[in-house]
Amino acid sequence: MRIIFVLLFAIFANAAYIANITSVNGLNIGLNKNIQKGVSGIVLCPYENENIICARAISFGDYAKLYAYSDLKNEAFALPLVYPKKGDKVIFGKDYGRIMIIAPNQADYLRLKNRFKDFTIIPVDVFAAFLKDLPKRSDFINFARKLNIGLYIFALGDKIYYVDSFSFYVIGKESFKLNKKFKIPFYSSYNFHLKAKNIINYYKKMLRGLND
Repeated sequence: MRIIFVLLFAIFANAAYIANITSVNGLNIGLNKNIQKGVSGIVLCPYENENIICARAISFGDYAKLYAYSDLKNEAFALPLVYPKKGDKVIFGKDYGRIMIIAPNQADYLRLKNRFKDFTIIPVDVFAAFLKDLPKRSDFINFARKLNIGLYIFALGDKIYYVDSFSFYVIGKESFKLNKKFKIPFYSSYNFHLKAKNIINYYKKMLRGLND
């Protein structure tokens, strides 16, 4: 647990998780420091004496892959065409202080909520209200973008998995004994009508880098 919090607090302090672009090769950028694989970030590009978000990035160590950033898209305004270049900054783990907890029952949910009381916890009921079927990876990612969620905390089996909400890579895990098994996709006060035979395996297949 201590290792995970050291990782998260380092990100919050932005000491170890701001990197500079050293090279650009298509959609791959070199980084001036090694960032944990799977941690996502935003690229800041200078534009008219200001820094704007011009792309997303997912780290793979000393390099990262670029993705379009469309969270602020507005059809009424034209977006400036700005591309990442050498020297631009990448802020990784910017919203890791905003989390959502995926747990099988109320007791485990409340235990985790208390453990992460210093974090901003997004109510899981909001997500549940929009689901008509078992949640897919794209559902989690799109929901996180709307509410600026940085991490999902999945309580599966005997472990907690810390999952980057954009890359869906597991960036950390620790032991955690559950009180009960899953019967629904996750605990919520919302009245679920969805069930699955093995929701733990369903989620584990969804996560990336689980065995890294």
